[in-house]
Amino acid sequence: MAKPRGGDKRRTHLRLVGSSDHPAPSRPAGLPDAEPRDAVLDTLQETLTMDLAAAPAELLPVIAEASVARLSTMVADRLWPEDASEEIGEVERLFWMDVARVLAERRDVDSFILLTGLARTVGQAGRLPLQRALMTRSRFTADVPAWVERIATFRLTSTVLSEDISGDGLSVVLDYDDEHHPHTLIVFVDNNLGALVKDVFVGPPLQQVVDAYQRGGRVTVRTVRPAVAAGIILQALGETHEYDDPPVTDDFEFFTGLLVNRLTQLPERPIRPPVQARWSGRQRDRLVSDFLAWPGAAELPEDAAGIARLWLDHALDYTAGGPLRVSAVLVELFITQWIPNKVIADSNYSRAVPPVLKAWLRFASERSEVDQETLAEAVDAVDTWSPALWFRPAGEPMPIQIPTPSVEDLEAMTLVLPGIGSPPQPDLDGLGQADAATLALIAPHAWTLAGETLGPAYAIEAFTLAERLVREAPQLLTKARLATWPRAIVWSVAHRHGLLTPGSCLTPVGLAGDLNSSPPTLRKTAKLLQDTLDPGT
Repeated sequence: MAKPRGGDKRRTHLRLVGSSDHPAPSRPAGLPDAEPRDAVLDTLQETLTMDLAAAPAELLPVIAEASVARLSTMVADRLWPEDASEEIGEVERLFWMDVARVLAERRDVDSFILLTGLARTVGQAGRLPLQRALMTRSRFTADVPAWVERIATFRLTSTVLSEDISGDGLSVVLDYDDEHHPHTLIVFVDNNLGALVKDVFVGPPLQQVVDAYQRGGRVTVRTVRPAVAAGIILQALGETHEYDDPPVTDDFEFFTGLLVNRLTQLPERPIRPPVQARWSGRQRDRLVSDFLAWPGAAELPEDAAGIARLWLDHALDYTAGGPLRVSAVLVELFITQWIPNKVIADSNYSRAVPPVLKAWLRFASERSEVDQETLAEAVDAVDTWSPALWFRPAGEPMPIQIPTPSVEDLEAMTLVLPGIGSPPQPDLDGLGQADAATLALIAPHAWTLAGETLGPAYAIEAFTLAERLVREAPQLLTKARLATWPRAIVWSVAHRHGLLTPGSCLTPVGLAGDLNSSPPTLRKTAKLLQDTLDPGT
């Protein structure tokens, strides 16, 4: 299904139909009125000004370029008629002629910034009149900041690919090594969601990004040709646009126009990655048979064939990387999302899933030569997420009760921190089965992550925040993956104590790397937490 036009969910006051105080150039009969009203330009200018107000000084030209690229895309989504494609170019040309004329008459700095961005980002059909207006306005630039001249002039210097060794995703890093405003544009492709672009954001200079990836470990980092990087991004963007409501971050919505604008300026044609052949039902059944004939599958329950086939279908039809990928995140998604949506399981089936998954992971690791650390993480994830098997999608408990996790169980699921030992046992009294199981999972995880990344002094605060989340705002848990919440809790604790401010020992990119997540995802989820539990702080 194609993504509908005008998919940007941000509020807008654009009104592109109606009369104007300025005489409009003649336009072909039958075309919609493309006359921009002053209020429209004022809205564009106001939005750009607000975006710049929130930007650090070193990124002002980058944020200006991104803001204007997004605004021009919003205009196109609302103006150009989809049922008159042969006439779109003329409508677009006339519209931007009107914009250029109005902006050429203004003398304030904000309108000059808007005109500069438009003249360098709008498509060819409307760019010429804007460029002429910019040349006219350039004679009145005494009060214009020097950074304005840098808008949309950055040139790509190198491209780096960082791939998770578990195959969960990859980041394409586009480096713009500018003398005054060095930065990177980072594109995250989520293989667990079908290799779509989930996040686009501006990062620090390349070396800092590479250092953060290498410090976090469990990734490979290599340089690739810009054409190869562009091909990976464009193919993944195509996957994103297959969704009517794609699971993307707010930064994706803001920076995608900037990303596309820069990719179109590359001198080489993009090199698309090869398309993976689709597995037939016969091929899938053959691999399941191979698994059942493997010595390690000799004692598996009778549901083993069906569970293995379910894993194959999930891996091949919903994710990228193939059926033999060994990943803790893939295990989490399979147990917590795929099985509840595909199977109405009885207790025997639910009991069979963990041993079959563990056997499959060992079988796959032998065939794909996965390292032992990755295999151990994936096998441990089976135990971590297995409690989710005892709940139906609507939250109805299965007949068999979940045993309350013991201290020993929790210690096995988490690490022991030097100086303070094992995490405390959460208080599960008064909670339903689903909430109790959730709290038993995320509270010790948050305790451990906070102690490892921020220091033991912050572990208890993270643990307490996890308890508050489950008890006071359980509805929030559906807003993000369960594994994201402990990470977001740690991010929130760091923010509360000012540990991410300039000059502190931590950086947003560094902490996000330590938490195996991205800054935009953590910021967004932590903001949900703060706005719900501590509004107004």
